[in-house]
Amino acid sequence: MVPSGAMLGLDAIKAVGVGAINTITIETRKPVAGLLGAPYLQKAGLDLSGLDEAVCILAGSVTEVAREFPANVNVAAALSLAGIGADRTRMEVWADPALQRNLHTVRVTSDSSDFTMQIQNRPSAENPATGKITPQSVIALLKDLSTVLRVGT
Repeated sequence: MVPSGAMLGLDAIKAVGVGAINTITIETRKPVAGLLGAPYLQKAGLDLSGLDEAVCILAGSVTEVAREFPANVNVAAALSLAGIGADRTRMEVWADPALQRNLHTVRVTSDSSDFTMQIQNRPSAENPATGKITPQSVIALLKDLSTVLRVGT
């Protein structure tokens, strides 16, 4: 069992997956401070300190992005598991100086419906590197194990 964590709409992804999913793309935008010191930035020689507009740092499959940003792809991993896999799910990582929190936008095209989802998570007080919703998602999953009525897929 994999909780939704900080990603919304995994039930919709699973539902369209009963048919044919054409594309899934996740665009992750992070405040510059959330990316500073990432090994990929150093390896690529990217300096974000004076950034004044959003810039795409890396784009590729979730598999490719995970190699470079392993601490920043947990939402994409859950999305990939619910959908078409990490090699076919596309991901973009953006540094955005206008943001205070992480912003994830997912775009899906399928034979049954096309949709876009967006979530901006508030950081956890105990661990600012994770969203407040992430442990709440785990608690909700555990509650579902013993409930008579289950809502969602």
